[in-house]
Amino acid sequence: MKVLITGGAKGLGRAFSEVLGAQGHQLVLTGRDERALGLARAELRAAGVDVETHVADLADPRATPKVIEHLGGIDVLVNNGALGGPVGPTWQVDETEWWHAVEVNLRGTASAANAAIRAMTRGRIINVVSNAGVHRWPYVTAYSVSKAAVVKLTENLAIELKDRPIAVLSYDPGMVDIGLMRRGAGTCSDDPHVQRIARWVRSQRAGGKFTPVEQSADLLARIVRGEFDHLSGGLVTPADA
Repeated sequence: MKVLITGGAKGLGRAFSEVLGAQGHQLVLTGRDERALGLARAELRAAGVDVETHVADLADPRATPKVIEHLGGIDVLVNNGALGGPVGPTWQVDETEWWHAVEVNLRGTASAANAAIRAMTRGRIINVVSNAGVHRWPYVTAYSVSKAAVVKLTENLAIELKDRPIAVLSYDPGMVDIGLMRRGAGTCSDDPHVQRIARWVRSQRAGGKFTPVEQSADLLARIVRGEFDHLSGGLVTPADA
């Protein structure tokens, strides 16, 4: 299957890419970091993976759709790319940064999903979300609110597609020691709110609340294969593994 992964060259997206590539899927990786994309492409090809990369910034709602149009369609879209957004009380953080994170995480996801649906005859769309979008994450509200909106986007798209062979699922990979969570745990800052988040992340890791990266990637691979299509519109978590 041809699988497009946004944010596929770094962090959890890269872990997804390695597992899916090893399983024989044809990969298309997008992101805004051309150097990271080049490195991922070289290393994956050296491992025998069929992969191509395209620079596409989710802040530009036209970027990912252009890639999908160029490809002539895909079988699976993994909407993985996202921003953490500003940290602090919502009324104190930079409002432009707050809305930028929402634009990237929600509009970027929606634009990619819409383009994939227009190009697909059948397949699946997997929107990577977070427990922060199901419950809450105070002091990181742009991220939390945008992920909550993506969960609702998934639910609505699934109903609108109920007569077409396209499944749409939200996927919460759990807290993993990579990407956003790793950066959060290791952050050094004088900002008390950033320190609060860092202490919380470290406490979750110390308490065994993290999900192994391999487990998250393996579950994503099962969703890509279609094992959870019957749950279209729903949320898949490591508890479902």
